[in-house]
Amino acid sequence: MSKLPFLLTAGMFAFPALLLSSTSAAQAEIMPATIIIGGRIVPFQVKPYLGPDGAAMAPVDAVQLLGAKYAPDSDTLVTVTAASGRKTQWPCTIVGGRYCVPFAKVAEALGGAVDWKPATQTLTVRAKLEMVRQDSGSLTIYSSYPVYYSVKRIDSPERLYVDLFGMDLATTPANIPSASGGVTHIRSGQIDYQTVRITVDLKQGMPFKVESGIQTSTVRVALGEKGHSVRPSPVTASVPPPVAAAPALPSGVTITHVACVVISPALTQVAITTTGAAHYSTERLDSPSRLCFDLEGAVADKRLQASEAVDNPIIKTIRIGQFLTPKTAFGRVVLDLSHMVGYSVDTRPVMGGMTYLINVITSDTAPPIITPTPPAVEAQGGRDSAPSNGSLAGKLIVVDPGHGGTDSGARDEFRSGRVYEKDITLAIGRRLRDTLQRSGATVLMTRNEDTLPSVMARPILANLHHADLFVSIHCDSSGGQNSHSGTTVYFHAQSGTCRQMAADIGRRISEKTGIGYNGIKSDTIRFSTGFGVLRGSMMPAVLIETGYMNNDSDLAKLRDDAIQQKIAEGITAGLKDFLADQRANARSASSVQDAAQGAY
Repeated sequence: MSKLPFLLTAGMFAFPALLLSSTSAAQAEIMPATIIIGGRIVPFQVKPYLGPDGAAMAPVDAVQLLGAKYAPDSDTLVTVTAASGRKTQWPCTIVGGRYCVPFAKVAEALGGAVDWKPATQTLTVRAKLEMVRQDSGSLTIYSSYPVYYSVKRIDSPERLYVDLFGMDLATTPANIPSASGGVTHIRSGQIDYQTVRITVDLKQGMPFKVESGIQTSTVRVALGEKGHSVRPSPVTASVPPPVAAAPALPSGVTITHVACVVISPALTQVAITTTGAAHYSTERLDSPSRLCFDLEGAVADKRLQASEAVDNPIIKTIRIGQFLTPKTAFGRVVLDLSHMVGYSVDTRPVMGGMTYLINVITSDTAPPIITPTPPAVEAQGGRDSAPSNGSLAGKLIVVDPGHGGTDSGARDEFRSGRVYEKDITLAIGRRLRDTLQRSGATVLMTRNEDTLPSVMARPILANLHHADLFVSIHCDSSGGQNSHSGTTVYFHAQSGTCRQMAADIGRRISEKTGIGYNGIKSDTIRFSTGFGVLRGSMMPAVLIETGYMNNDSDLAKLRDDAIQQKIAEGITAGLKDFLADQRANARSASSVQDAAQGAY
């Protein structure tokens, strides 16, 4: 892989820049630009650039990060549809197979606050805070497009901080009248360039509960009887045990405070406060499950306790110490987990220092119970039906039920017309989640309900939370009634790893379901740049067209609970095969390397 074309912020990834579709001298002189949305540099397959008029041009795909959709009308025009349904049409230029548009104008039309800095050729897009509304039972915050946020309770005096990331305060009033007896005052402010804070002053003991998703344009917090108390559990001060002699610590950064806060049933934050910024890295460890956060050259304040139990269903203990290497030392914070989960890291400047927020994705269900059972061997025998020695234990897998919300996907147009792809994919996705969890995996769903995450948001969710595998579930439809049939599994471009994953999954689904099998295909057969969810995934990923909704036999199977379960079991078995194949390939490569080294 070539060098990445630009620097990235924490937790994000980039694709290598694609060649421009033309090699003219004019294009060779095009100046690159950078697009920032939500406080993060957006990874594009075709890097943003300055157009002839000096405007920043970028692939239109990124409007999906603003809650919008797009559709090309021609090679020179693209229609963008906002979440409200409002449509606008924009001129576009095809570069590297992507439709590039004047992104500042498009983002502004979608409700973004746009800031262009010519000196660094950087375009920053922030959501606008549109309204804060409070009644006797809840606080609701509206933004112009979906954003990430956090909610935490502070004592002495008691108040809530609702921080909205990648947002501009715009013209929202700094003070909002309170309509609740338990709330004394509400105010808003821009605490840094990328973050708006809503501060809610509470009466003593006022409970609350976060009712909205992790990324949303409508943040809802229930107050009073509808809520429940959520309080921080700080790692208290005491002297840690002595540490072995460490190398010199060039950064001089000290970890001064570590606290664990339950934001909602789906999110717990571990806040690590330091005296300054330092390079950080994360590592997941299995047997037992641990998440390690390392700050280069940092030390822990001697008053911090080395280990503290946490009252949390996922995080059991937080430990603080040092991790030593021959060349340097790291301040290490270890989260001992009940099982592996998804996570991301955000940084927030604080007065004279830095806070690193580890966002741990949790759920209100019990941890998965691993109940291995001997896999059945099919009568025909052979590799296709042999038991797999691949283990899913400790793996984080993102399951993406296709479509949702206002996007129904395909439907049974030759029958009632009231059976929708989005409902079938969600049903299969939920069964797959449960089946994977029983095999020891941790599962993160792109949607659990009838909602519509954007195409770009789905792989970004997987990338941010360091998923191991990504599986997108769909149903096909093409031609007239009963004109097509069967399962097809797509992989991105010519990725050998994803090709193997697709082959293993497709084979197992075919064995278990009785639905015909069309084999595996590159997603570039359908679109020149492939499927967005596969193109954007930085881990092995496949898209499964489980069957055709315009085929009576396929549709009957896709609607059958038992067949849906068999599809889930087939995908699970295929993933185990794939991991076994990967381990075998790694052992083979290691043996070749050992033999080569032994020859010298």
